[in-house]
Amino acid sequence: MIVSSEKNLLIVILMEEINMDESCVNEYLNIREITIIGQYFSYDRNTDKKDIISQINLIVELHKILIGCNFNGMSRIKSTIGKEVEDYKVQIKKLQKHYDYVANEHCPNEVDKLILSNGKIMLNQAKEALNYIYGHDYFGVIKRSMNREEICIGKVDRNNLRKNEGKIEIGTIKGMTYNLVEEDLYNYIKKLQRKQFDIDKEELIKLFVHGSHLSFNSFDYLRGLCSYPRDFLKTWERYRDIKKENANQIDNELDMLNVKYKCNKMNKDNDEILLELKKSLKYESKGFII
Repeated sequence: MIVSSEKNLLIVILMEEINMDESCVNEYLNIREITIIGQYFSYDRNTDKKDIISQINLIVELHKILIGCNFNGMSRIKSTIGKEVEDYKVQIKKLQKHYDYVANEHCPNEVDKLILSNGKIMLNQAKEALNYIYGHDYFGVIKRSMNREEICIGKVDRNNLRKNEGKIEIGTIKGMTYNLVEEDLYNYIKKLQRKQFDIDKEELIKLFVHGSHLSFNSFDYLRGLCSYPRDFLKTWERYRDIKKENANQIDNELDMLNVKYKCNKMNKDNDEILLELKKSLKYESKGFII
Protein backbone atom coordinates (compact mmCIF):
# COMPACT_ATOMS: atom_id res chain seq x y z
CA MET A 1 0.00 0.00 0.00
CA ILE A 2 1.36 3.43 -0.95
CA VAL A 3 1.41 5.87 1.99
CA SER A 4 0.33 9.49 1.48
CA SER A 5 3.90 10.86 1.44
CA GLU A 6 4.78 8.47 -1.37
CA LYS A 7 1.65 9.46 -3.29
CA ASN A 8 2.65 13.11 -2.97
CA LEU A 9 6.13 12.22 -4.23
CA LEU A 10 4.64 10.59 -7.31
CA ILE A 11 2.48 13.63 -8.01
CA VAL A 12 5.53 15.90 -7.87
CA ILE A 13 7.73 13.78 -10.12
CA LEU A 14 5.05 13.15 -12.71
CA MET A 15 4.13 16.82 -13.02
CA GLU A 16 7.66 18.23 -12.96
CA GLU A 17 9.05 19.87 -16.08
CA ILE A 18 12.31 21.79 -16.38
CA ASN A 19 12.92 24.33 -19.12
CA MET A 20 16.25 24.45 -20.92
CA ASP A 21 17.96 25.85 -23.95
CA GLU A 22 19.43 23.19 -26.25
CA SER A 23 22.45 25.31 -27.03
CA CYS A 24 23.20 25.42 -23.31
CA VAL A 25 23.04 21.65 -23.18
CA ASN A 26 25.45 21.26 -26.11
CA GLU A 27 27.87 23.77 -24.61
CA TYR A 28 27.68 22.16 -21.18
CA LEU A 29 28.28 18.67 -22.55
CA ASN A 30 31.10 19.78 -24.85
CA ILE A 31 33.01 21.01 -21.82
CA ARG A 32 32.72 17.46 -20.48
CA GLU A 33 33.96 16.02 -23.78
CA ILE A 34 30.54 14.83 -24.92
CA THR A 35 29.59 15.80 -28.47
CA ILE A 36 26.02 15.94 -29.81
CA ILE A 37 26.14 14.95 -33.50
CA GLY A 38 22.51 15.77 -34.35
CA GLN A 39 21.61 12.49 -36.08
CA TYR A 40 21.70 8.75 -35.48
CA PHE A 41 24.84 6.79 -36.37
CA SER A 42 25.35 3.98 -38.82
CA TYR A 43 27.13 1.04 -37.22
CA ASP A 44 28.16 -2.59 -37.71
CA ARG A 45 25.05 -4.70 -37.08
CA ASN A 46 27.14 -7.70 -36.08
CA THR A 47 27.01 -7.49 -32.30
CA ASP A 48 28.57 -10.00 -29.90
CA LYS A 49 28.71 -10.29 -26.11
CA LYS A 50 31.90 -8.21 -25.96
CA ASP A 51 30.16 -5.35 -27.82
CA ILE A 52 27.16 -5.50 -25.47
CA ILE A 53 29.35 -5.37 -22.35
CA SER A 54 31.33 -2.49 -23.85
CA GLN A 55 28.11 -0.58 -24.57
CA ILE A 56 26.85 -1.05 -21.01
CA ASN A 57 30.15 0.23 -19.64
CA LEU A 58 29.76 3.27 -21.90
CA ILE A 59 26.21 3.85 -20.61
CA VAL A 60 27.54 3.74 -17.04
CA GLU A 61 30.33 6.18 -17.93
CA LEU A 62 27.85 8.59 -19.53
CA HIS A 63 25.51 8.50 -16.54
CA LYS A 64 28.32 9.36 -14.16
CA ILE A 65 29.11 12.45 -16.22
CA LEU A 66 25.46 13.50 -16.49
CA ILE A 67 24.59 13.12 -12.78
CA GLY A 68 23.84 16.50 -11.26
CA CYS A 69 24.10 18.41 -14.53
CA ASN A 70 22.59 21.80 -13.92
CA PHE A 71 21.51 23.31 -17.23
CA ASN A 72 20.29 26.85 -17.24
CA GLY A 73 17.76 28.36 -19.42
CA MET A 74 16.06 25.18 -22.72
CA SER A 75 13.27 23.92 -24.58
CA ARG A 76 11.96 21.43 -22.15
CA ILE A 77 13.96 18.60 -20.75
CA LYS A 78 11.33 17.13 -18.48
CA SER A 79 11.20 14.68 -15.63
CA THR A 80 9.75 11.26 -16.41
CA ILE A 81 10.68 9.70 -13.07
CA GLY A 82 8.05 7.14 -12.11
CA LYS A 83 6.10 7.51 -15.35
CA GLU A 84 7.04 4.04 -16.64
CA VAL A 85 5.48 2.20 -13.71
CA GLU A 86 2.46 4.48 -13.50
CA ASP A 87 1.74 3.90 -17.20
CA TYR A 88 1.98 0.16 -16.65
CA LYS A 89 -0.70 0.28 -13.97
CA VAL A 90 -3.08 2.04 -16.36
CA GLN A 91 -2.19 -0.33 -19.19
CA ILE A 92 -3.02 -3.42 -17.13
CA LYS A 93 -6.48 -2.07 -16.26
CA LYS A 94 -7.25 -1.28 -19.91
CA LEU A 95 -6.14 -4.66 -21.19
CA GLN A 96 -7.94 -6.56 -18.44
CA LYS A 97 -11.17 -4.98 -19.66
CA HIS A 98 -10.30 -5.80 -23.25
CA TYR A 99 -9.52 -9.41 -22.35
CA ASP A 100 -12.99 -9.74 -20.79
CA TYR A 101 -14.51 -8.22 -23.93
CA VAL A 102 -12.65 -10.62 -26.25
CA ALA A 103 -13.67 -13.58 -24.08
CA ASN A 104 -17.32 -12.76 -24.84
CA GLU A 105 -16.89 -12.43 -28.61
CA HIS A 106 -18.60 -15.12 -30.70
CA CYS A 107 -16.25 -15.09 -33.71
CA PRO A 108 -12.72 -14.34 -32.52
CA ASN A 109 -10.00 -13.83 -35.14
CA GLU A 110 -6.47 -15.25 -34.86
CA VAL A 111 -5.22 -12.32 -32.78
CA ASP A 112 -8.15 -12.67 -30.39
CA LYS A 113 -7.45 -16.38 -30.06
CA LEU A 114 -3.82 -15.69 -29.16
CA ILE A 115 -4.95 -13.12 -26.59
CA LEU A 116 -7.40 -15.61 -25.10
CA SER A 117 -4.71 -18.28 -24.80
CA ASN A 118 -1.91 -16.02 -23.53
CA GLY A 119 -3.40 -12.71 -22.41
CA LYS A 120 -4.40 -13.72 -18.90
CA ILE A 121 -1.00 -15.29 -18.26
CA MET A 122 0.80 -12.15 -19.44
CA LEU A 123 -1.46 -9.86 -17.41
CA ASN A 124 -0.77 -11.92 -14.28
CA GLN A 125 2.94 -11.77 -15.03
CA ALA A 126 2.68 -7.98 -15.40
CA LYS A 127 0.88 -7.67 -12.04
CA GLU A 128 3.51 -9.86 -10.37
CA ALA A 129 6.25 -7.66 -11.81
CA LEU A 130 4.66 -4.47 -10.45
CA ASN A 131 4.05 -6.06 -7.05
CA TYR A 132 7.70 -7.09 -6.99
CA ILE A 133 8.83 -3.55 -7.85
CA TYR A 134 6.67 -1.95 -5.16
CA GLY A 135 7.73 -4.58 -2.63
CA HIS A 136 11.46 -3.93 -3.10
CA ASP A 137 12.03 -0.30 -2.15
CA TYR A 138 10.85 1.28 -5.39
CA PHE A 139 10.47 4.66 -3.71
CA GLY A 140 14.02 4.42 -2.41
CA VAL A 141 15.17 4.18 -6.04
CA ILE A 142 13.06 7.21 -6.95
CA LYS A 143 14.37 9.32 -4.06
CA ARG A 144 17.98 8.47 -4.96
CA SER A 145 17.37 9.48 -8.59
CA MET A 146 15.79 12.79 -7.59
CA ASN A 147 18.51 13.60 -5.07
CA ARG A 148 21.25 12.94 -7.63
CA GLU A 149 19.37 14.63 -10.51
CA GLU A 150 19.97 11.63 -12.75
CA ILE A 151 19.61 12.06 -16.51
CA CYS A 152 18.82 9.45 -19.18
CA ILE A 153 19.12 9.88 -22.95
CA GLY A 154 16.47 7.26 -23.72
CA LYS A 155 18.18 5.58 -26.65
CA VAL A 156 21.54 4.15 -25.65
CA ASP A 157 22.32 1.52 -28.28
CA ARG A 158 25.13 2.01 -30.81
CA ASN A 159 22.73 3.87 -33.08
CA ASN A 160 22.76 6.83 -30.68
CA LEU A 161 25.69 6.41 -28.27
CA ARG A 162 29.31 5.64 -29.08
CA LYS A 163 32.90 6.46 -28.24
CA ASN A 164 35.00 7.94 -31.02
CA GLU A 165 38.73 8.52 -30.47
CA GLY A 166 38.23 8.49 -26.72
CA LYS A 167 35.36 11.01 -26.78
CA ILE A 168 31.70 10.19 -26.09
CA GLU A 169 29.32 11.05 -28.91
CA ILE A 170 25.51 11.15 -28.73
CA GLY A 171 23.44 11.14 -31.92
CA THR A 172 20.46 13.07 -30.61
CA ILE A 173 19.29 14.21 -27.17
CA LYS A 174 15.60 14.47 -28.09
CA GLY A 175 14.85 11.60 -25.67
CA MET A 176 16.82 13.14 -22.79
CA THR A 177 14.91 13.37 -19.51
CA TYR A 178 15.47 13.47 -15.79
CA ASN A 179 14.84 9.82 -14.98
CA LEU A 180 16.08 6.76 -13.13
CA VAL A 181 19.39 5.68 -14.69
CA GLU A 182 18.03 2.11 -14.64
CA GLU A 183 15.60 3.05 -17.40
CA ASP A 184 18.39 3.47 -19.96
CA LEU A 185 19.65 -0.05 -19.29
CA TYR A 186 16.09 -1.42 -19.42
CA ASN A 187 15.52 0.18 -22.83
CA TYR A 188 18.81 -1.27 -24.06
CA ILE A 189 17.89 -4.77 -22.88
CA LYS A 190 14.51 -4.53 -24.63
CA LYS A 191 16.25 -3.44 -27.82
CA LEU A 192 18.57 -6.45 -27.68
CA GLN A 193 15.62 -8.77 -27.12
CA ARG A 194 13.74 -7.39 -30.12
CA LYS A 195 16.85 -7.97 -32.22
CA GLN A 196 16.78 -11.56 -30.93
CA PHE A 197 20.22 -11.47 -29.30
CA ASP A 198 20.89 -14.28 -26.86
CA ILE A 199 21.49 -12.36 -23.62
CA ASP A 200 21.65 -13.13 -19.92
CA LYS A 201 19.52 -10.35 -18.44
CA GLU A 202 20.69 -11.04 -14.90
CA GLU A 203 24.34 -10.80 -15.92
CA LEU A 204 23.75 -7.47 -17.72
CA ILE A 205 21.83 -6.06 -14.75
CA LYS A 206 24.64 -7.02 -12.35
CA LEU A 207 27.24 -5.47 -14.65
CA PHE A 208 25.29 -2.20 -14.76
CA VAL A 209 24.41 -2.03 -11.05
CA HIS A 210 27.94 -2.82 -9.90
CA GLY A 211 29.53 -0.47 -12.43
CA SER A 212 27.16 2.32 -11.40
CA HIS A 213 27.74 1.65 -7.67
CA LEU A 214 24.01 1.29 -7.07
CA SER A 215 22.24 -0.60 -4.29
CA PHE A 216 20.25 -3.84 -4.15
CA ASN A 217 16.99 -1.94 -4.72
CA SER A 218 18.26 -0.99 -8.20
CA PHE A 219 18.96 -4.63 -8.96
CA ASP A 220 15.46 -5.57 -7.81
CA TYR A 221 13.86 -2.71 -9.75
CA LEU A 222 15.53 -3.86 -12.97
CA ARG A 223 14.57 -7.48 -12.35
CA GLY A 224 10.97 -6.37 -11.93
CA LEU A 225 11.03 -4.23 -15.06
CA CYS A 226 12.58 -7.01 -17.13
CA SER A 227 9.83 -9.36 -15.97
CA TYR A 228 7.11 -7.00 -17.17
CA PRO A 229 5.98 -8.12 -20.68
CA ARG A 230 6.16 -4.62 -22.11
CA ASP A 231 6.35 -5.46 -25.80
CA PHE A 232 3.53 -8.01 -25.71
CA LEU A 233 1.20 -5.67 -23.80
CA LYS A 234 2.13 -2.65 -25.92
CA THR A 235 1.31 -4.57 -29.12
CA TRP A 236 -1.92 -5.83 -27.58
CA GLU A 237 -2.87 -2.28 -26.61
CA ARG A 238 -2.17 -1.10 -30.16
CA TYR A 239 -4.37 -3.89 -31.49
CA ARG A 240 -7.16 -2.85 -29.13
CA ASP A 241 -6.97 0.78 -30.30
CA ILE A 242 -6.77 -0.10 -34.02
CA LYS A 243 -9.69 -2.51 -33.77
CA LYS A 244 -11.84 0.06 -32.01
CA GLU A 245 -10.97 2.77 -34.54
CA ASN A 246 -11.59 0.50 -37.54
CA ALA A 247 -14.93 -0.68 -36.17
CA ASN A 248 -16.09 2.93 -35.76
CA GLN A 249 -14.99 3.82 -39.30
CA ILE A 250 -16.77 0.82 -40.83
CA ASP A 251 -19.96 1.53 -38.89
CA ASN A 252 -20.02 5.08 -40.26
CA GLU A 253 -19.02 4.14 -43.83
CA LEU A 254 -21.68 4.13 -46.56
CA ASP A 255 -19.50 3.29 -49.57
CA MET A 256 -19.17 -0.52 -49.80
CA LEU A 257 -15.88 -0.26 -51.73
CA ASN A 258 -14.39 1.72 -48.87
CA VAL A 259 -15.74 -0.82 -46.40
CA LYS A 260 -14.04 -3.63 -48.34
CA TYR A 261 -10.76 -1.67 -48.47
CA LYS A 262 -10.84 -1.00 -44.74
CA CYS A 263 -11.62 -4.63 -43.96
CA ASN A 264 -8.64 -5.73 -46.07
CA LYS A 265 -6.40 -3.23 -44.30
CA MET A 266 -7.68 -4.45 -40.95
CA ASN A 267 -6.79 -8.02 -41.88
CA LYS A 268 -3.30 -6.90 -42.89
CA ASP A 269 -2.88 -5.03 -39.60
CA ASN A 270 -4.01 -8.12 -37.72
CA ASP A 271 -1.44 -10.29 -39.51
CA GLU A 272 1.35 -7.91 -38.55
CA ILE A 273 0.16 -7.68 -34.96
CA LEU A 274 -0.12 -11.45 -34.70
CA LEU A 275 3.52 -11.81 -35.77
CA GLU A 276 4.63 -9.17 -33.26
CA LEU A 277 2.73 -10.83 -30.42
CA LYS A 278 4.20 -14.24 -31.23
CA LYS A 279 7.70 -12.76 -31.47
CA SER A 280 7.44 -10.99 -28.10
CA LEU A 281 6.11 -14.14 -26.43
CA LYS A 282 9.40 -15.88 -27.22
CA TYR A 283 11.37 -13.58 -24.94
CA GLU A 284 8.73 -12.22 -22.56
CA SER A 285 6.57 -15.21 -21.68
CA LYS A 286 8.70 -16.00 -18.63
CA GLY A 287 9.69 -13.34 -16.16
CA PHE A 288 12.61 -14.21 -13.91
CA ILE A 289 11.40 -12.83 -10.57
CA ILE A 290 9.27 -15.87 -9.73
